[in-house]
Amino acid sequence: MSAVSEIMSSPKKIVAASIKPGLSALDMAKLMIKNKVGSVVLMDGDERPVGIITERDILRKVAASNKPAKSIAAKDIMSSPVITVKAFDSIETAAAVMTKNKIKRLVVVEQDDSLAGVLSVTDIARKLAKILADDYNRYGHLKAILDL
Repeated sequence: MSAVSEIMSSPKKIVAASIKPGLSALDMAKLMIKNKVGSVVLMDGDERPVGIITERDILRKVAASNKPAKSIAAKDIMSSPVITVKAFDSIETAAAVMTKNKIKRLVVVEQDDSLAGVLSVTDIARKLAKILADDYNRYGHLKAILDL
């Protein structure tokens, strides 16, 4: 089947931020809203992904803390260590990693561990829908024969 790099969100659509002191959960929420995305990948000083913050992280961890989002450090709510797959890994491998770890977004890295993109369950569903539609178009005419 296809490689992760063929269906992941393009690097242009990925929102990443460097971990800095003072970066808050509120900053992450504003960044997501501004860019119309559901996650932010947090990078270290070497531009390597070290964590990810999703809308769900903000909702669950900030609400549970009973503190203002501005006073909660982004590094305290990020999922870390970040779970990754390589860009050349198969979609089946990525889906297995997502299922095993019960996650909906997976950070994709290049051979040198630099950020390549993010793969979501939506990306996988789109690919599966295309495969099913292609199969139907290819073999749909057989339905009439089978109905005889």
